[in-house]
Amino acid sequence: MTIDATLLPLPIHPQTDPRAPMASAPMVYNPDNSVAWEQMWDNFCQLASAGGPPHRGTLLCAQLDADPTSPSYHFAVNEIVRGIKLVGGLLAQPAHTGWIAVECGQNSKAHWLSSQILQENVESYAEGTRFFVPVGDTFTLKGEIKNVITAVAKTTHYWQEHLAPEIKTSLAWEDKFRHLRDHLRRWFPR
Repeated sequence: MTIDATLLPLPIHPQTDPRAPMASAPMVYNPDNSVAWEQMWDNFCQLASAGGPPHRGTLLCAQLDADPTSPSYHFAVNEIVRGIKLVGGLLAQPAHTGWIAVECGQNSKAHWLSSQILQENVESYAEGTRFFVPVGDTFTLKGEIKNVITAVAKTTHYWQEHLAPEIKTSLAWEDKFRHLRDHLRRWFPR
């Protein structure tokens, strides 16, 4: 007698907290020992805003008291800028102390990515076509630097691969209406 496996009950797994931070991906290195950021992820879990686990358990904040002249700060900035280019194809550069600016080319994209990164528990904000991510002289390669790059990788992946064109268009129109509203308020204050 054979048993149809499709009729067997599925194994019961203990319930896991869907809001628990996601597991860390292993570091992958190039032959020159630089981190191969673009090769570290073969899949992405759901965004925190859609019910998936946030990247971090606690909020990673910008180090506003960092020494921007220190070698460790320069290393962190350079590695985050390089990683963002590799994982998201975006150009980044140091902004003011504790922050790196990432150019998106669109206000709506910058604001969407920033809000998603923040929900991954990495501090971020947007201004115009740029969003900002934290940096500091205490940031380590396998810790905070990787956290920032992972959050950008996860969110830019969803923007590029999973966000429907209609949603992107709607976000762009919302941004235009918000800009028009702000412009009108300057002309016609209450």
